[in-house]
Amino acid sequence: MRFIKHSLFCLIIFSNTCFGKEFIDLFTVLEPVENTSSIDKSINKAFNTMIFRLSGNDSPSNIWKIINAGNSRKDFINSYSIENLDNESFLQINFDKNLLINKFNQLSIPFLSNSRPVILFLVKIDAGTREPYILTNSGSNSDLDISIRKYLKNTSTKRGVFLELPTLDLIDINELNNYEKLINIIDFFEDKYVFDELVKVEILKTSINEWSVDGDLKFIADELDFNSFFMENFHKYTNTKVNLLLKNNLIDSSQINKINVSISNIYNFQDYQNIKKAIENLVTAKEITINKFAIDTVFFEISTYGDIKYLIQEISSSNFFEILDGYEDTPIIGLSYKR
Repeated sequence: MRFIKHSLFCLIIFSNTCFGKEFIDLFTVLEPVENTSSIDKSINKAFNTMIFRLSGNDSPSNIWKIINAGNSRKDFINSYSIENLDNESFLQINFDKNLLINKFNQLSIPFLSNSRPVILFLVKIDAGTREPYILTNSGSNSDLDISIRKYLKNTSTKRGVFLELPTLDLIDINELNNYEKLINIIDFFEDKYVFDELVKVEILKTSINEWSVDGDLKFIADELDFNSFFMENFHKYTNTKVNLLLKNNLIDSSQINKINVSISNIYNFQDYQNIKKAIENLVTAKEITINKFAIDTVFFEISTYGDIKYLIQEISSSNFFEILDGYEDTPIIGLSYKR
């Protein structure tokens, strides 16, 4: 048996789109609630969001397929509570992962793991009233800045993805402004961020009554209600981009595989509880069996939904594990618990 360090798993992961970030709160939904009499309404909306996140599809057909199979939305709830965030009331609903995955499996609805795409948006704005600037996570120069940032935040939460703006310090800004024509923008951001897609949009006011949008999104628009027109097109573009990324990583739950996993760096019962919970939280893990214990290592056998590559993607994006090694001739992976 020939030992291979990393290479097998790099091949599995990077032969397809690899999502590099774990959406930790995949099964927790926050929904605005006006008062206690509207809780049921908020639960219904939260359930719709949950199905949208898990399936990657906003079609109501999946929701009705579940309901028509004799299930109530409340059947899939572990707990809920009212939370106050920024002086606004929300219903925080924790859904039961296992019940949802089992139901998706029974109804042959493909689903997604909690390893989700990161799309970094490089938005450069030149409104003619000040120096051109790149939209970042902080600071707003216009209503359009606020609209873009709010849309990316809300869509990230609703769809269970990461739609991000860069965080640039003064040195970064000066480097981009002074050497933009000399440096490769993509290389610049690849050195600083981990992302699956980089979307470049340049917004330029070309005259008193006209705007030009260039880059990955292209159009010319009149001054009249430009913000609304831009956001409508930006929404369509982003939605299409996310749909494509998610569609390529849907898991066929009818395919079941097995993999042996060893997890080292376990030194006490709390470590064991932490790694066991982390394994159980993997969306792609169908059944988990503990085979044996060693000095600082626990050995598991995991039955997975879909191809093993989806489990490895989830593990790769997890904050709890580091992939150490694998073997070419057997489905086994060695992990280390990250403290």
